[in-house]
Amino acid sequence: MASSSTHQWKHDVFLSFRGEDTRMGFTDHLYNALLQKGIDTFMDYQLRRGEQISPALLTAIENSRISVIVFSENYASSSWCLDELAKIIDCVNVLGHKALPVFYKVDPSHVKRQEGCYGEAFAKHEQIYRENMEKLLKWKAALTEVATISGWDSRDRHEAKLIEEIVGDICNKLDRTSSSYTNGLVGMESRVKKMDDLLCIGSPDVRMVGIWGMAGIGKTTIAKAIYDRIYALFEGCCFLPNVREESRKDGLSHLQVELLSQIFKDGNPQKFSRGINFVKDRLHNKKVLIILDDVDQEEQLEGLVGNRDWFGPGSRIIITTRDRHLLSYPEVNGTYEATELEKDEALELFCRHAFRQKDVSKDFRQLCDRVLYYTRCLPLALKVLGSFLCEKGKCEWESELAKLKQFPNQKVQNVLKTSLEGLDKNDLGIFLDVAFFYKGHNKDFVGEILESCGFFFSTGIRNLVDKSLITILENELWMHDLLQETGWEIVKQESEVLGKRSRLRVHEDINHVLTTTTGTEAVEGIFLDSIASKELKFSVEAFKKIKRLRLLKVCNMQKDGSSEYLSVKELEAHGHDSWGRINYDGIEINYLLHLYGNFKFLSNELRSLYWLGYPLNSLPSNFHPEKLFELNMCFSQLKQLWEGNKAFEKLKFMKLSHSQHLTKTPDFSGAPNLERLILEGCTSLVEVHPSIGFHKKLIFLNLDGCKNLKSFSSSIHMESLQIE
Repeated sequence: MASSSTHQWKHDVFLSFRGEDTRMGFTDHLYNALLQKGIDTFMDYQLRRGEQISPALLTAIENSRISVIVFSENYASSSWCLDELAKIIDCVNVLGHKALPVFYKVDPSHVKRQEGCYGEAFAKHEQIYRENMEKLLKWKAALTEVATISGWDSRDRHEAKLIEEIVGDICNKLDRTSSSYTNGLVGMESRVKKMDDLLCIGSPDVRMVGIWGMAGIGKTTIAKAIYDRIYALFEGCCFLPNVREESRKDGLSHLQVELLSQIFKDGNPQKFSRGINFVKDRLHNKKVLIILDDVDQEEQLEGLVGNRDWFGPGSRIIITTRDRHLLSYPEVNGTYEATELEKDEALELFCRHAFRQKDVSKDFRQLCDRVLYYTRCLPLALKVLGSFLCEKGKCEWESELAKLKQFPNQKVQNVLKTSLEGLDKNDLGIFLDVAFFYKGHNKDFVGEILESCGFFFSTGIRNLVDKSLITILENELWMHDLLQETGWEIVKQESEVLGKRSRLRVHEDINHVLTTTTGTEAVEGIFLDSIASKELKFSVEAFKKIKRLRLLKVCNMQKDGSSEYLSVKELEAHGHDSWGRINYDGIEINYLLHLYGNFKFLSNELRSLYWLGYPLNSLPSNFHPEKLFELNMCFSQLKQLWEGNKAFEKLKFMKLSHSQHLTKTPDFSGAPNLERLILEGCTSLVEVHPSIGFHKKLIFLNLDGCKNLKSFSSSIHMESLQIE
């Protein structure tokens, strides 16, 4: 027998009936009840003449999952009906087809044994088909076999109740949990199973369940798969797509009308113009399934699904959103977090769109791996790029993948940008700073830096996490690579003029701004990582116009004779006291960025000065960083930071590790809030200013590897210092 899961069904149900008995009554009512449940039902409306069954009907039977046979008084008198029945039994035995008998005002035993009116009908057939006894025997065998199947006897039953029972049983037998409803939806079955656990289909209570995740993660796809699988179990159904967009465009009242129109299958909006009250009045006794897709405001929930007691027992409401906070709505019973596909699932999804098949050829395997790396298994990006690259050659693939580094795919970007549209200035600023400077960094440390910048970090980061824009893993801030890319694009669109953008991270862009001294007060942050082999030289005048710079992050070092640049982790992982001016633990170091001129200009708005390999002997004399929180200048050429006592009121973190020429520290009395001082590996350090001994807030002090240290405070009053 062929598996029913491998056969491509066109219809859910085929109705076999005797037209003159039930066409205008029972069968018509059953047909409409099935349609109301969204069950694809084939019913032949043609009057049957002649003895040969139509080939179209035979095909319709083959392409249907279930046949419902309505045995009525004159069913057996029709050779056409009996041929249908014989075909149905063939499909049961060969294709895994299901047959369900309804004995409409006839005795099931008469059908089984061909007695009563069925016996009379066969007496006539024996006269007509006496030369074709094989056909008669096949008809009789079919009747006997179907009559033994559990079905329904209509005698002494209310038709409406009987039809409701038949439709309910068909819904269950259609087995909408099968893979046929997730055909082509990669990785969907496991996700649907998790949703099943939350929905508890079959329990009489009303349940609201949320699906939460970032844009493009597949929330709508999951909701559609659930809807297709279970909608036939409800008295009314509604799928409202793009609630966020539609409510802004046409208002909430329009969505209320659409919801009721779908549930009652009535296209006349005037009937449903009373809004919320009409929703409550008409639905409180009705078992409904409602999908609200892409909700972004609590008012949308209040106006469309309000309270669970608006709906009849057994109702289910599914809400998809990018904002987890919305799912703290009191009526929501549970939340499913949609996540990226597994690598093998992502590869299959991409291949289905790029090659129209599940697998990838060896020639394209490495290119596909590059796509998976770029998309980080985000379903939206996999579909868009797969469709775009379909039927293109390897050279075109290479070109397009290289192009993505500079020009992200606009279809993907347009969807992801909508996630940022509702952010206020505070939350967007935090998002962009993380995207440019702090992805992968400690949440608490970043929080203190950004709080010092005037951001409300605690509430902002909570909002960003709730909106699926940032994740926190092991107390580190992370975001999807494509969301980070979206942040870069938003800043890029601030201005065509590089020096008028709020944040700079592209090496060539920063080089242009600094060498041409075209920076402006618009620039708030710079992240320069020396990832090109050529050295950079620019005048200290380059910083003169960048007066509102908050964050400056420079990594100014390279392994000698290698194109592999030291990451921050590499720099801090090697040795302690064997570092020389250009040699640290056996690694040759080149300083790639050189400043010339009298360095007088550095923004007093700086909160974070992070400059690995700072090339000058000291900081500018007129640098008054009263707002500076972090000073991190490892591997620098510093001999001293500054002369005299300067006010560093906000400074909490100072790290000058492996600054080989540093001989003494400055007066720390101007930095009363300093909590961490790290001077590890400063091998030329002779003196630590005695003011350090009176630092009451210092928690951590590291002088490891300072082998020439001779002078330290003789009076120690560091009340907060923690000794390990």
